[in-house]
Amino acid sequence: MSKENIFDALKSGKIDYVRVEFVDILGNTKGRSLRRAEFENVINNNKGVDYPESLALMDYKDRPIKSKYEDIIAIPDLNTFVAIPYLERTARVLSFLVQSEGLSYPYCSRSILNKAIEKLKEAGYTLQVSFEPTFYLLNSSLNPADYSKAFSLEGLLEQQNFLKLLIKYLEEIDIQVETINKHYGPGQYEVKLSQKSVLEAADSLISSREVIRDTAKMNNVIATFMPKPFKDYPSSSMDITLSLQTTDGKDIMYDPNDAKGIGLSKIAYNFISGILEHLPSILSIAAPTVNSYKRFKEVVTPNMPGIGTERHYIVRIPSYYKDTRQVEFRLADPLANPYILLASIIYAGLDGIERNLMVNINEYYGNLPQTLKESLSRLENDIYMKYNLGQDLITTYINIKNIEIEEYESEITEWEKEYYLKAGW
Repeated sequence: MSKENIFDALKSGKIDYVRVEFVDILGNTKGRSLRRAEFENVINNNKGVDYPESLALMDYKDRPIKSKYEDIIAIPDLNTFVAIPYLERTARVLSFLVQSEGLSYPYCSRSILNKAIEKLKEAGYTLQVSFEPTFYLLNSSLNPADYSKAFSLEGLLEQQNFLKLLIKYLEEIDIQVETINKHYGPGQYEVKLSQKSVLEAADSLISSREVIRDTAKMNNVIATFMPKPFKDYPSSSMDITLSLQTTDGKDIMYDPNDAKGIGLSKIAYNFISGILEHLPSILSIAAPTVNSYKRFKEVVTPNMPGIGTERHYIVRIPSYYKDTRQVEFRLADPLANPYILLASIIYAGLDGIERNLMVNINEYYGNLPQTLKESLSRLENDIYMKYNLGQDLITTYINIKNIEIEEYESEITEWEKEYYLKAGW
């Protein structure tokens, strides 16, 4: 939305509060609400909204990981300004983070992705992206909100009020929903969003998670994006569709003369090969929790590092590829930071193009790390990815994740007590 249109909305009296939000290093949204006059002052004078830096660098329990912090400034991106449809007279806007001196901030998720987008453009390409997040709806006891079968119409009926409101609210903030379905687990649902440009797609996912969370709460259920919340039920994942184009919007993914019979162009093979080359380090961002790796042991989970038409391949050529020119990246969790994840995919793809990498169809390409600790080690040793994403970002991200791993490994579980408490009697 233009500055003039925003001022019109503010002066109309329809908006009294504006939430100025930013995305932290793990992909969580933080922010504060400004009164209309204060927000007008911010955008009139090209100011920002100050926050303590600790908010950008917290773990999932909201604990800061550094001993000293400066201020950071959230600069509203007016292109993301929207009225929140289910809140009275309230709008929100996403931001870029800068340091107090106006210098770039190395942990700003949106800036990290923007830098990758610029490098992609310099190479002559753009990328269209869509997300397909899966999530569970839980009751107040944290059990599934319903027990409908996979892809059943009963499931759509059970949660029809939530689903109808969800689609309505998303479309009112310009996020189009292609499909929504009752997924494999009880109380598990999946939403497929329409393709957009890279930054817009990442913003849409962040916005969608907020709307899913809020709409669920208003319908007396709890939405969770945890990858594997239940031992005996299917995990939640997130497919990402990718479509590479030239900067003027021309498709360069499809080649009807592909000797391998799939319909991929040489550039598409190169780009995908780069993703597979850096897949072990990308995994630490796509599957960012210790819980994530429990889902890779499931029968239906994509866990084959390679490219093919079969659904277990990490990069899949779907049956609709020749019509849409879209390939699927099937490794991610629904709670991954979409900005850093897409940046890592872009850099990996560009490396594949620059090095003319080429992989075969329907073949394994290396081995996937089996734990978060192993994938973080691969990220730490991926010099190319560290250089492009930034040494500061990678070091801090690994530090946060290592704290998470240490806490997990020191936890005494009920399983251990059941198995070992009376051992040796």
